Amino acid sequence: MNRPKNLLAVIGTLALLVSLSVPIMQCAPAAEEEVTPPAEEEVTEEEEIKYGGTLVVGWVPGTMVDNIRVGSDWQYTGMGCMFWQMIYDQPWILGPAPDYEILPMLATSWETEDGKTWTFHIREDATFHDGVPVTAEDVAFTIEYMPIADPSWAFQDIISEPGSIKLIDDYTVQFTLETVIGGPWPACYWVPVMPKHIFEPYKDAMSEYPNDEAIGSGYFKLKEFKPAEYIWFEANEDYWGGRPYVDEVIWKTYGNIDALYMALEHGDIDIIGYDSCPLLGAEDFRAKGFEIIESTGLSLVWLSFNLHQDGPMQELDVRRAIMHALDKDKLIDMVYMGHADKADSWIYPEMAEYNPNLPQYDADLDKSNALLDGAGYVDSDGDGIRNDPTTGKNMEFSLIVSSGSPENIKAATLSREMLGEVGIAIDMQVLDSGTFYSYLYAPEEDMYDIAFTGEQPGPKSEWIWEFARSFAGGGGGWNTSYYDNPAFDDALNAMTAERDLEKRKELLMDMQMMIAEDVPYGFLYRRGILNPVSDKFEGYVDMMGLANWINPWSYYKVHLK
Repeated sequence: MNRPKNLLAVIGTLALLVSLSVPIMQCAPAAEEEVTPPAEEEVTEEEEIKYGGTLVVGWVPGTMVDNIRVGSDWQYTGMGCMFWQMIYDQPWILGPAPDYEILPMLATSWETEDGKTWTFHIREDATFHDGVPVTAEDVAFTIEYMPIADPSWAFQDIISEPGSIKLIDDYTVQFTLETVIGGPWPACYWVPVMPKHIFEPYKDAMSEYPNDEAIGSGYFKLKEFKPAEYIWFEANEDYWGGRPYVDEVIWKTYGNIDALYMALEHGDIDIIGYDSCPLLGAEDFRAKGFEIIESTGLSLVWLSFNLHQDGPMQELDVRRAIMHALDKDKLIDMVYMGHADKADSWIYPEMAEYNPNLPQYDADLDKSNALLDGAGYVDSDGDGIRNDPTTGKNMEFSLIVSSGSPENIKAATLSREMLGEVGIAIDMQVLDSGTFYSYLYAPEEDMYDIAFTGEQPGPKSEWIWEFARSFAGGGGGWNTSYYDNPAFDDALNAMTAERDLEKRKELLMDMQMMIAEDVPYGFLYRRGILNPVSDKFEGYVDMMGLANWINPWSYYKVHLK
């Protein structure tokens, strides 16, 4: 999710460097191997499921899109990153939890011998909403020109050089990446295949095309779009994998959360968009008898320590002391009413690559005080705040937090109180989201010492490690801490190119340990999600939430009770 870089700026997070910096499939299906589309298989198995109905979804300001042109809104707003997955089909998709299988969509199969040159075989029974067949030309066009439409797009610079895309036949495309990437995933993840016959005149400036009809090849067609009011979808009866169960989906926008709550309570909407119901509101709906679907969410929250400037923050024991001063359990109880889990890595504990042996920074004021004393930071003037042994100044750090996240503001306020108990003063600054992210992603400007932030890595999370790639090592745009560790850079480069899954896992274990020991980021917790839903529909798919950037499945599978 370079970028306004954080979907948390708008909804809580998103992100993606995907196809370039993420691993790809090690053992892809052979070209001749037939893969049964999951949608077709499930429809025949679920003959009793009802078709019909209109699912109405409520959205609040900050999650919405003002237009449906191709552009960054499709990645960095809650509504935008769901919109294109309603309208446009993808070459392949992550299947639902807990397996997160690689499922074919427009591509029936693919292969690579070296992880650099890829051949994709496109299904022959897919059509765009205007009846034009989807072919390899459309896939090739998308790969070549989508990065031009939006330079921050997830798979920017995927092709090594002009001319590296070859059309083998009408339904086979071959292309070469800039670098070898490894791991279990195919290339071209999270890619909306665009209709060449519509966008070719705008290939060098796709965002200039109004896209009023939004012709794609996905599960739903656009029926009507009225900015700031609603987006109205209808089922694609001709979808190659079988139409979705609901006839229509309407996304309605509301001016504030109170109006949205009232709409849900009165039955005007069936669910709140992008897993965006505040926990307190969800508990209120539970008390009123609503069904609440609980999920372990996507969002991780952490502290970003600015290591660019000289001073106490450069000292490892100071950063460790800060983490030991913070009571994560108390933060979870008071901010999230217990609906969160402590975190210590960018990889979720249920994933195979998670390192269970990371050092833990549990609340321990004695340890925090001992670390600070040992580093020479004592209260030399008796005012209750420790002093820098070099300058004599009070040990005070600026802590920034976005005004767009009330939960982070509350957590930051509590953290300031906790750090005060060990003699660290905090100058807390609540900034508008734009200012916050401009400060966060420019550590060299030294506009903050600590930032309360986070992201939504997802199960396919290789892109998140770009937050720790050094500036000298070719990173920069995502490294909010100014972390500089050549050994980490080497491990990251090796991991992204490693096609042996066990070796790759070992590298990821090592990378997690480096971050945990060096503490450029201090992990706090993983936010839970409560979704109140109406009694009209069932079949929602829980994939770290019911509807988010990795999970359009609820819209594909929800149906009338």
